[in-house]
Amino acid sequence: MVKGSVFTKNLLPDETRKYTIRNDDFAAKERIQNVIRTKRNTICRMAAAAGGLLICALGIHLTILANIGAAPWDTLCLGVTRHLPLIYGTASLLVSVCVLGVDLLLKERIGVGTVLDAVLTGKAVDFYRWLDWIPHPQQLTGKIACMVLGMLIIAVGQWLYMRTGLGCGPRDSLLLALGKRARRLPIGAVNGALLLAVLTVGWLLSGPIGLGTVLTALGLGPAMQLVFRVVRFEPRNVAQEDLVQTLRGLTASFRERTAGS
Repeated sequence: MVKGSVFTKNLLPDETRKYTIRNDDFAAKERIQNVIRTKRNTICRMAAAAGGLLICALGIHLTILANIGAAPWDTLCLGVTRHLPLIYGTASLLVSVCVLGVDLLLKERIGVGTVLDAVLTGKAVDFYRWLDWIPHPQQLTGKIACMVLGMLIIAVGQWLYMRTGLGCGPRDSLLLALGKRARRLPIGAVNGALLLAVLTVGWLLSGPIGLGTVLTALGLGPAMQLVFRVVRFEPRNVAQEDLVQTLRGLTASFRERTAGS
């Protein structure tokens, strides 16, 4: 008779559930280990995506702090705050939800990262502004330096966020949706047209437009390319996972865990 052994793994710090399996049942051990890896992997990816978005928010905060004109999407959000009793983060959340609705209408795949981006980024910018721990640059050179540093930090955050494969942000999903429907145009041209439309609406809402707007429009792409080249990251090689796939993976791991217990 083969004796049983207790195989213990903590899926989360507060979990103490044990699995009793046969010593020679290697398949059961492998199933349980796969459950652990799947659950831990998903949680780690979500944490990494959230961390990347917090870094992105810090970069956005710096570009706004420069006070020489905001990026197109920030111009729109700040324009909204001038007509509604909202702070930047709430306006950003409102815009993101509207864009998310358009994404769904265009049948784009929505992931956990998409939802995190919509909910977390704007409110994180509000938090950084509330802290007010970074000195406001006074000279033009300092403001330009603040703007450039902000763009580089945004690119680092995007790398950390995109490499998790949990789905694109609402605005990136919109760009992809439009790109699919205008295949004759380069994606750069589609992005330029989208930013021009967003900037026009932001301008009509009295959003801040200036030198910083031009710098971000021309510099965010090269900043991303620079950072991605340094870390050897190719975003097109990352398979983005939608919300259904993530939930399906977690559900499957839970069932495997139940079956193995």
